[in-house]
Order: sequence, then C-alpha cells, then structure tokens
Amino acid sequence: MSDVKQERLQNRLGPEIKEFREACQTLQLATVDAEGKPNVSYAPFALLDDGYYVLISQIAKHARNLLDNPQVSLMMIEDESTSKAIYARKRLTFEANVVVVERQSERWLAAIAGLKARFGEIVDGLSGLEDFTLFRLEPTQGLFVKGFGQAFQVSGDDLVDFVHLQEGHKRIQDGSEVTSTSEEEL
Repeated sequence: MSDVKQERLQNRLGPEIKEFREACQTLQLATVDAEGKPNVSYAPFALLDDGYYVLISQIAKHARNLLDNPQVSLMMIEDESTSKAIYARKRLTFEANVVVVERQSERWLAAIAGLKARFGEIVDGLSGLEDFTLFRLEPTQGLFVKGFGQAFQVSGDDLVDFVHLQEGHKRIQDGSEVTSTSEEEL
C-alpha cells in the first residue's frame, strides 16, 4: 500500500477504532488452561498507554488461566441490539501478552485509578481483596471488522496495517461476487 493510501486509511479508521473502543466497557477474553482447555469470559477494562488493564479474582477460571498461560485473545464487539447485520457485527480483536502487575507499583496505582475513573468506588473494594490480581494485556496484532468485506489488520498501537479482506464473498452457484450486504440477500 502506498504511503498516501496508508495515511488516508489511518486518518479515517484511527478515530473510528478509538471511538468504538471508548464506547466499550468490557473485553471478552479467550484463555486456555494448562491442559489446553479453552475458556471464554469477560472483564471490565481500562486502557492506558501500555495496554489494557483488567482486575480479576483468582477464584475465576480465566484469571487462573492467565496465570498458567500468559497469552490471551481479547475482543470488543458491537451490541447485538444495535447491530445492523448480526453476521457482521463491528468488532476489534487482539492477540495479547499477559503481565501480572505488582501491587502498589506505579503501574498498579495508575491502572487502578483508570479503572476507578471508569467504574467507580467498586474498584477500591475489589483491589483491596487478596484474591484479585491486576493483569496488563499487551496487544500485539489485531483485526478491526466494520462489516462484510471490511476487515483491517491493526497493530498493537492501533496503526492500521492494510486491508485484510480485499475480495468480496463469492456465490457457490456461479462464483459471482456479492455486492450487497443486506441480510435478505445473504
């Protein structure tokens, strides 16, 4: 992709990605335990300059999985009730590395303040419980999906790398490209 096209794409999608993320309060988390069994859950998050922060009890399976296997896939997704096409909900996903944040460290204090700003006094109570661990999720590579045929690779720092899906969907019968994304046609 040329530098000019790349800059235009970044200028158009960068603010949209930021606005979408700011509208989301939780992350869906796909974790794996020590035996490789998957688990999906969610957690409220705060975003700081070095990653997404989640405060989770070690009683919860997904917290134990993050401790055993410090890799996660995270997703923010458009609400079903507001989606125009249920098969193509807007979403932002990332693969991420997991780091446990040491209690009372500078990062701990900043992240707890960020969570408290978003979710209120409950964060004070939860962060004071021994079983709650603060995790930093460091995004590596991701995907921003706006709808059918509109998927864009995104780096960990929200730089849109290139158009991920350049060809449209093809019909089984004759191989012609689908140009409409209405649910009735699909």
